[in-house]
Amino acid sequence: MLGQYEVDDFLRSDINNLFNLRYLKSSNNYISSICGIGKLNFLQELDMIDFRNEMGYRIGELENMNDLCKLGINCLENVKDVEEACSANLCAKRRLTDLTLCWSNTHFRNIDLDENVLDNLQPPKCLRNLSINRYIGARSAIWMNNANLISNLEKIELTYCRKWETLPPFGQLPFLKSLKLDEMPKVKWLESKFDGNDKYHAFPLLEVLYISGLGAFEDWFEAGVAAEDGCLFPCLIELELYHCPKLKELPSLPSNLKSLKIGNIGWKTLNFCSISNSIPLETLEVFYCENITSLPLADEIARLAALRYLLIKKCPNLISLGRYPQVENTNTCHLILCDLCINDPSVLLMEPLRSMTSLKRLTIMDNVELVSFPNEADQWFLKVRSSLSELQFAFLFTFDMIL
Repeated sequence: MLGQYEVDDFLRSDINNLFNLRYLKSSNNYISSICGIGKLNFLQELDMIDFRNEMGYRIGELENMNDLCKLGINCLENVKDVEEACSANLCAKRRLTDLTLCWSNTHFRNIDLDENVLDNLQPPKCLRNLSINRYIGARSAIWMNNANLISNLEKIELTYCRKWETLPPFGQLPFLKSLKLDEMPKVKWLESKFDGNDKYHAFPLLEVLYISGLGAFEDWFEAGVAAEDGCLFPCLIELELYHCPKLKELPSLPSNLKSLKIGNIGWKTLNFCSISNSIPLETLEVFYCENITSLPLADEIARLAALRYLLIKKCPNLISLGRYPQVENTNTCHLILCDLCINDPSVLLMEPLRSMTSLKRLTIMDNVELVSFPNEADQWFLKVRSSLSELQFAFLFTFDMIL
């Protein structure tokens, strides 16, 4: 392993004379120290490079690097004007499929300049993966509002863009499979560009949706837009929702959803509204939901036959997991969980957990005050004694800090 002095010595000032170089990898972002990197016209990857307002290190070095397939640009606050942003010539890079655009977490930034810079960093239409971090503009880039120009995107990540208000028409992208929105407190809804077509399906191929820290997020569609059941997320497999205090409800659960994780949501109950007779959830996590009083697992027991992993943590007002439906026969359905993670052992005495007989692993999480199990818990352990193979006590304090 090379030390810092050895690496700096290795990256000679004339390394940019290796004109035919295709790949250049180094740890700790030493590539950013190369003056005149634009001479390496055939480079295919620049994972992350810091540009600065200094000759030989400006973003214009990218102008003729048209073989790039993967590009990460950091310190975009150092781009001094629109002309310099244009000089990167991103739109001409016909092989570019992966682009990351980052601003440093600096103060006293110019919002108008951020917006104009992003407007003029338009990537080619072939782009598949787009990530934008710490952009402080209030609006989307002009090119992002034209669904045709970004129609090939498969993965989008927007993080710490705290002033961004209205999202582009991501729901119209035909190949989008993964969308992450993190720390965008002014976004009110996910999809606002609804074309009025009865057959319109928003996010037709989306499989993974991660939403966190959207303080103003109140609904899935813009106010006044009605959406038929099944038109939103028809292919969704994983849904994660964190820190969205104004969100009114879940969307209608698509028929493919296998993982649902919810944290710091203000709901009093969790409604499993689904377009199908079954809910194919395999994983369900509900944590840090202080207002939630009901989690209707028992009410939906017949439709939750696929559920294998359940986490219920830090929901202090939870008093019910629903009631078994009244049926004439005695063959009541049971949850067939493999893993159960809880912080309050008293939920073991709530149906349908009380009647489980097949649990393999029980984890008691982050309960430093636990001295003993409830009095009736011995009967519960007797029921699962033939299946339970692992009992854990875990204290994940770092996890709490992240949330």
